[in-house]
Amino acid sequence: MLKRTVARVLIALMLLVSAGCAKEPASTAPTEPPASEAVEQTPAPTGNNAPRLIGFVIADDGAIGSYMAMYGFLHTAEILGYPAKLYRASGGEAAKNAVSEAVADGCKGLLVLNPNGVNDEAVRLAAQSGIHVIVPYDACGVEGIDANIVADTSEYVEEVARGLSVRMTERGLKSGRILVYGNDTSAVYASFVEDIQAYYPQFGVTSFDRAAADDEAAIDELARFLLYNRDIKGMYVADSNLASIAVKARARAKSIFESSGTPSPTPSPSLDPNVTPSPTPNPALLKSITITVFASGLSDENYALFNGSDIYALCIEPYYEAVAQSTMTLDKLLHGDTVPAVSRVNRPIAYADTIDKYLAIQQQVKDLFGLS
Repeated sequence: MLKRTVARVLIALMLLVSAGCAKEPASTAPTEPPASEAVEQTPAPTGNNAPRLIGFVIADDGAIGSYMAMYGFLHTAEILGYPAKLYRASGGEAAKNAVSEAVADGCKGLLVLNPNGVNDEAVRLAAQSGIHVIVPYDACGVEGIDANIVADTSEYVEEVARGLSVRMTERGLKSGRILVYGNDTSAVYASFVEDIQAYYPQFGVTSFDRAAADDEAAIDELARFLLYNRDIKGMYVADSNLASIAVKARARAKSIFESSGTPSPTPSPSLDPNVTPSPTPNPALLKSITITVFASGLSDENYALFNGSDIYALCIEPYYEAVAQSTMTLDKLLHGDTVPAVSRVNRPIAYADTIDKYLAIQQQVKDLFGLS
C-alpha cells in the first residue's frame, strides 16, 4: 500500500499538471493475473461506516498508459478512502464478465475503459446494473452512464501548433513549414493547417505518413523527404513510437546534405510527390536542415531523446489525469452530487522546466507495478 503522505503529495501534483497535449509504447509488464482477478489497493473496513467498494475494468496490456490509468484509479481511491479493485480483463466478452464480477462483489461504482468502443456492451451491462458508471479517457456514446471524462482531442493540437510556431519564431524564422509526421496524419494535419493559418500565417504546414514497415526503411523514406524539403523547420510526431524514427531521419538527412548536398537529379524543394505543394520557399531556408521536434508520449525511449535535446517538447496523453478525475467524479456521485455528463481533461505539453512533474508520477507507477 502506498503511504498516505506520498499519495497526498502526488494527488496535489496531479491537480497542478492537469493543464496542457496514440497508444503509449509497451513496457515489460509484470505477470498478468487471471482476467477475473481483482487487485485491492486499500483494506475494506467493515461496519456501518465502511466506505463503498469501487472498481475499474481495464485491459492489462503492458502499455505504460494502462498502468498510468490503473495508478490514477488506485491512488485517488486511497486518498478518498475507498476500497478499490482493478478488474483486469481484455475487451469484449471478458470485460462483460469483469463487470458481472464487480457487481457481484458489491461495487457501488465502476469505471470502464472503452477504447474505440470495444467495451460498449460491458459499459451497457454496467449501466443496467443499478450502479454508478463512468467511462474515462475515450468518448463514449452508450446511454445510461453517469459521466464520460474525455481526453481532449481538439485544443491540444492548437497548443502544439502554437508551441512549435513560438519556438520557430524564437529561432528568428520568418517563414518555413511545419511537418506533421505519423502513421495516419489526416485528422491532425487538418487541425494544424487551421490553427497555423489563424495564429502564425507566416508558416506553412505539410504532412508525411509513414509507408515503410521496417524501421530502417522508415528512417530512409523520411530522411529523403526532409532532404528535398529543407524549408521544413518544425515537426510534430503524432505517434509515440515514431519519435526515434523522426530524430534519426533528421540526423541522416542532415548528414547527407552536409557531406554531398542533395542527390542528382534534384527535385524542386517542396515539390516531392509526397508533399503538399506550397509557394517557393525563401532560398535561405534551404541552406541547412534544422528542425525543432515535438513528440508524443512519455516513454523511457522518448524521455531519453528529450533529455538528450533531440526532442524539444513531449505531448503527454493524460491517462493518469483522466482516470484520477473520473474517480473523483465517482466520489461525488456516491455522495449524491450531480456531475456534468461530459468533462474534458487537457493533454499537457512537457518542456524542460515541467518534465519532472510527469516523471515523478511515472516513477511511482513503475515502483507500484514493478516495471523495468
